[in-house]
Amino acid sequence: MAWTEKLPSGRYRARYRLPNGDAISLPGTFSHKKAARDAAIEAEGKVKRPDWRDPRAGLITWREWHDIWWPSRAIEPETRRTEAGVVAMHLMPRWGDKPLALITRQDVKAWATALIAENIGSEDAPRHRKPATARRYLNLFGSSLMAALDAELISENPAVRIKLPPNPPTDPVFLSREQYAALVAKVADRQDRAVLDFLVGTGIRWGELAGLHIHNLDLRRGFVTVADVTDGREIKPYPKGRRIRRVPVLQWAVDELDVPEPTGCGLPHRHGKCPSGLLFPAVQGGARDDRNFSQRILIPALKAAGLGDLGISLHDLRHTYASWLAQDGVPLGRIADLLGHASITTTEIYAHFLQPEASDIEHAMRSPHGANVEQAATIRGYTGLRVVT
Repeated sequence: MAWTEKLPSGRYRARYRLPNGDAISLPGTFSHKKAARDAAIEAEGKVKRPDWRDPRAGLITWREWHDIWWPSRAIEPETRRTEAGVVAMHLMPRWGDKPLALITRQDVKAWATALIAENIGSEDAPRHRKPATARRYLNLFGSSLMAALDAELISENPAVRIKLPPNPPTDPVFLSREQYAALVAKVADRQDRAVLDFLVGTGIRWGELAGLHIHNLDLRRGFVTVADVTDGREIKPYPKGRRIRRVPVLQWAVDELDVPEPTGCGLPHRHGKCPSGLLFPAVQGGARDDRNFSQRILIPALKAAGLGDLGISLHDLRHTYASWLAQDGVPLGRIADLLGHASITTTEIYAHFLQPEASDIEHAMRSPHGANVEQAATIRGYTGLRVVT
């Protein structure tokens, strides 16, 4: 049953009943009784549909929904720690007290745009977030709303298909062979040089190197199995993208390496026990720390080699590896496999290093000159130009 109520203001409120008998009002008021009644009848009709959702369910705030949604997420511990910081800094202050049903697409778009426009530097040196960073925050928020949609708390996700400006295109930073030789020559410690050589000689990520166990290096056959990864707290039995891979290891990449005794890594393994020690342990044991290595070894060596202005990071040694392969003609598909990329699209940033070749089209584009082939007119009735004297 649908009905109306006249308010002291003279306006009308639309009322109807839910399947359990509860009376409920539509949001807002109406200036005419007929309009209020029509709206109430329409709302009551929706209640009888199979896909109807109780509108009161969406009145739960995002903060309340977060406390339900967050523990149910199956994500890596490091991802959970990182995203918890995003929630605390950017999502909870803006959306915590907002009822789910009242979050609009325009609200979300305005928030995402403001994330990019916000000055996170100083007044004298302004700095802004990259669109990719804002997109990560937006995706996390959208993930929470998608879960709310699945839980039938809202009828649509207002955070999907929000367009943000693309990141400005940038080429990856890499070193030439001469620059790398100059860099490593400024590193005094043999094991530190071994770390750099292995990074640039295999293209593995820092977490893959820090978690690399001795038994995964096969010097006799010349390859390394990239499986164990660490964030400094534990050993995971799979790398990023869960793609275990084997990468060739050339002799020069291990010339400086002194393989330690396999005494155990000292870190908890997510699955099973430690089968051997770390190949590149920290001086005091345990996993090496990338920030410590960068500050103590890489940055001083770059400055000493006159390369301090390049802004090279440890991850750029991975770019260096890929760029050397591409420059020598290794196909992008093979480079993608070696890097552990799930999609060759990620590897295409190295495409401009590939040297153009003609061998694949030489037969199809063989010279037509001197070919004994009768030519046909391409336009019916056309006989060609004649010389006028």
